[in-house]
Amino acid sequence: MKLYCFLISVLVMMSHLSWSQTSPSVWKTLSDVEIENRYDASVGYEISYPVFGNRAQALDGRQITVKGYMIPFEAYLKPKYFILSALPIAACFFCGGAGPETVMEVFSQNNLELSSEVVELRGTLELNADNPDRMMYILHNAELIEN
Repeated sequence: MKLYCFLISVLVMMSHLSWSQTSPSVWKTLSDVEIENRYDASVGYEISYPVFGNRAQALDGRQITVKGYMIPFEAYLKPKYFILSALPIAACFFCGGAGPETVMEVFSQNNLELSSEVVELRGTLELNADNPDRMMYILHNAELIEN
């Protein structure tokens, strides 16, 4: 009986560890960020930079699974590059006033068709703390997970 309880405990812990790197908890973990404004003399004004907390930093360079909505901005939408939002378009960072921690750039391995439905992706997360011309979260080598 003790072995049975032990095995059940291990399975529960393993499923929790696996689940903790998937949506929606990924988006919650990525909200562990502060925004710091720094003056940039080259442009003559302050620019916002992310300062990642420990929970977000723990995902840097790791493979994650994330669910979200593809944002159909022509400037950003290409077959292997697009923006993923934690929220539907009416509430997303670009249209609805959500924070920049709710979107990420996605570079996929294969051409993906635009979908208005929630998509699930797996890829390697990069935290971008230094380049204000890019989003703070970038998902590389993303694969669509078919459900």
